[in-house]
Amino acid sequence: MNVLVISGPASIPLDPARNIFNQSTGTTGVTIAAILQENGFSTTLWQGKEASCPLPSGIRISAEFRTVPELQLLLEKSNLAQFHAILVPAALPDYALKSARDLQGEVLPEGKWPGSLPGLQIELTPGPRILPTLRDYAPKAKIIGWKWETHGDIQQLKKVAEKQIQTCRTDGCVLNGPAYGNGYLLMTVGGDSLPCPSPAELGHALARYLKN
Repeated sequence: MNVLVISGPASIPLDPARNIFNQSTGTTGVTIAAILQENGFSTTLWQGKEASCPLPSGIRISAEFRTVPELQLLLEKSNLAQFHAILVPAALPDYALKSARDLQGEVLPEGKWPGSLPGLQIELTPGPRILPTLRDYAPKAKIIGWKWETHGDIQQLKKVAEKQIQTCRTDGCVLNGPAYGNGYLLMTVGGDSLPCPSPAELGHALARYLKN
């Protein structure tokens, strides 16, 4: 079984010298990729260039991306239909730059913003979304998204995950973040919610799920 794991952080460019990054070390994705490989899966790892976690023995990065548009280009150029499953623990920004102005409201010229300005007004707009596009690229794949949340009780978090599954046409969602607490909650369509205290246990749970 061929599995694609998209891991690590991505950014949105502001000017040629500055980006806004989503924080991620890439540890969860790399751990999952290694465990799936140990369980007999053929694992392909795409990794954000700013990921800082070391790679386990036997795991290599097949492609790298820094921004969401770079990841979009990878998706467009790749044959995603070859994968039986696509897992997306990557930390991908939800917004893109719409405009940047000085404090007087003047649009900043193209190129690197001056470092001497007393302030900036930056407007962001919803950026390109990766997860909702994957079903079109890989109609038969099992697709698992992630939801990292800071607020809400467990019932609210489950509703957020269920909404992602429905709107993005995925087969499951992994909940984590401060609102959930330590570990992860694997939710799959038609299956029970499975708490996983560590990335390794999540990897083994995903391996069992994908084999079914």
